[in-house]
Amino acid sequence: MIMYINIGLSIVLSLISMPLIIKFCKKFSLYDYQSARKIHSGNIPRLGGIGIVVSFLISAIIFLLVSKDISASKSLPILISTTIIFLFAILDDLLNLPAIVKLIVQLIAVSIVCFNGYRFTQIFGFKLPTVVSFILTFGWILGLVNAYNLIDGLDGLCGTLSITVVFTLGILFSISNNSEAGICFILCGSIFGFLCYNWPPAKLFMGDNGSQFLGFMIATIPLYTSSDVFEHNKFLIMVVLTSFPVFDTIAAIWRRLRDKKPIMSPDRSHLHHKLLNLGYSSKQVLILIFCLQILICASVVISFFLGETKGQALLFETLAFMILFFSIIHYSNRKKMLQNSVSEQVAQKEDVTVSTNSTETD
Repeated sequence: MIMYINIGLSIVLSLISMPLIIKFCKKFSLYDYQSARKIHSGNIPRLGGIGIVVSFLISAIIFLLVSKDISASKSLPILISTTIIFLFAILDDLLNLPAIVKLIVQLIAVSIVCFNGYRFTQIFGFKLPTVVSFILTFGWILGLVNAYNLIDGLDGLCGTLSITVVFTLGILFSISNNSEAGICFILCGSIFGFLCYNWPPAKLFMGDNGSQFLGFMIATIPLYTSSDVFEHNKFLIMVVLTSFPVFDTIAAIWRRLRDKKPIMSPDRSHLHHKLLNLGYSSKQVLILIFCLQILICASVVISFFLGETKGQALLFETLAFMILFFSIIHYSNRKKMLQNSVSEQVAQKEDVTVSTNSTETD
């Protein structure tokens, strides 16, 4: 009962906060301005993440203090570290902090989590050496924080991917009798309130403070200890659940290294850009990715009931499907770009021919 009350509280607080944030952003001109690489048109307020985080923290802290099934102190390292990420991400939204400063802050936040016992300790039943456990967890959290930041380029996309992953984790924790499921569902409530204003056409963006907060939470929530089946396949489950931002980020890093560009430099070659180039509208791209993400989440939940070995097989099959999907979109987009390039060259030749003929006639 306490959990449901706090879920409702998170939704209400989130819904109430969003119009206030929009008004504040408009008053002080805090917009995500339109540019050549932006998909949206017009200048959109960009601090919606504040509403997500504040509504979540208030509801989650009340839940942790009131609930007898979960220890508030147990979640304290995650709440402290995610607050650090959030506060410095706001500064980044306002002041555009240097990359090295953002990395140092993220390392501090990850250290708080890892050195308080929140780490991947095994993969498929094989216990990881302590050093490997730390390196894997550090890389996982830092990677996911930036992956969700990079995927936030289309109305509703980051919020939709986040709420489905967190809700699935909540289901897995509920099946495993983990009280931390309440934290997941409370976070879903906060994201839902934001999505009501971010669904296309968006009236509000979450900003880096929102996307980095969600990436950090999604990376750290599964580090709570759970049932044997979940623990056995935990890392694979999380890679599958976050495959959209993870694969998109891997592709972006490879693309920029290949083109000898800075890894964090922006471009218009993310998955959603490719789908738009193939002729899908923004809403169609969002719906397509949302439907595929639902299938992924369903696959993860089913794998849980299949047990360790059979569940692992289903997860690998789902991962193979996602690799195939990304490959098909990549090569389809490449083919389309080549066709467009040929068409432009033909058009230019025709223009030159017409111009030459016109000159000779004169």
